[in-house]
Amino acid sequence: MKIAQIFNSKIAYSLIALLLTVFLFVYVNSEHLSGNDDQSQISTSLMKNTRASVKKVPKLNYDTDKYYVSGIPQNVKVSLNGPSALVKAAENTENFEVTADLNGLKPGTHTVKLKTSGLSSEISARTEPEKIKIKISKKGQASFPVQVRYDSSKIAKGYAAGVANASRQTVKVTGAQSDIKKVESIVADVSLSDDSKKSVSKNVLLRAIDSDGKQLDVTISPSTTKVKVPIYLASSHKKVSVNLVSRGSGVDGKKYSFSTDTKTVTLTGTKEALKKIDKLDVPVDLSGINSDEDRTISLVSDRSGITSVSPESLQVHISVKNNDGNSDSGKDNSVSSSANVTTSGGNTGTEQPAGDSSTDQNESDNTASQQTESSDGSSSFSEDSSEESDSASFSTQSSSESQKTNNAA
Repeated sequence: MKIAQIFNSKIAYSLIALLLTVFLFVYVNSEHLSGNDDQSQISTSLMKNTRASVKKVPKLNYDTDKYYVSGIPQNVKVSLNGPSALVKAAENTENFEVTADLNGLKPGTHTVKLKTSGLSSEISARTEPEKIKIKISKKGQASFPVQVRYDSSKIAKGYAAGVANASRQTVKVTGAQSDIKKVESIVADVSLSDDSKKSVSKNVLLRAIDSDGKQLDVTISPSTTKVKVPIYLASSHKKVSVNLVSRGSGVDGKKYSFSTDTKTVTLTGTKEALKKIDKLDVPVDLSGINSDEDRTISLVSDRSGITSVSPESLQVHISVKNNDGNSDSGKDNSVSSSANVTTSGGNTGTEQPAGDSSTDQNESDNTASQQTESSDGSSSFSEDSSEESDSASFSTQSSSESQKTNNAA
């Protein structure tokens, strides 16, 4: 049989078809097996154990209407271990909690164990720390005004700060009853740069402090406020009258009167601040004074917008009499004051019994009338006499206390 006849025979065609069928079968099965291997690798990768760490805020269960809990950490670290897919999901969604049950615990200090909930049973979790120390107290709540503070020494020379204000005048403070009673003030401390010449506006974190300036562990709501400290060029001057004001109750059974030859002083500051001032209150401390005394009192401004006082001090003569009218110095000490004299009770007069502020109000009104002049003898500002003006308050020091007190916010 010839070769051409063999290839043209039915047997040859059948063999070729069989070979093609076997080839296709082998090819298809090899592709299928390859696909299964990839899926197997993906599945193995997803089921492989992995680790991750997540920070969570612990949630403590207790009667929030009755108790306050302090010592709770801001967050704890949670270490997760388990199948990669489940751990990744927990890490990305954080759909689990770290809790501690305080129900049934009495006020006092306790160490409680943290637990995790909401995780798949295939994931193991461990918190760091595993236990926390907390204090349970009876809850207290009160509202307090916000006090803005800043370092005035940071303000450039020749400039002064106006009245600082906060967007929140009062805030609610929650904490242990014992801590609420210790709150002296809620402060917003504003940081100024050196030689500040421009007004400052910023958000400030509020703090609750006690009488020693120590921060208390309480919750303030809201916790921040926007504060503005206006800073102006302080180059204006104004001459105002001196108003002597008694401070302290003095000695029982004594009457006091003051006098000074300094009738006016010159204030330097912003125009806005000077417009509100028509007299300078100078406190005279009567504590422990039994007999006539001459005292040098330093004048240091503590009013917003006022940068200096000239002169920086004045001489005050303090006359002391017994309630029976006899002078302790053995001579008549009736004093015609060279400046206004205001008692601690707010009345004006030349004589003040110790612990008594019942001076005639009419005499107060008559004595308090003094002219306000500018440094060149003319009126510094045109002010309506019907407009209410605030008197400036200044700190006082005796001659033995020569060191001046800085104006610290």
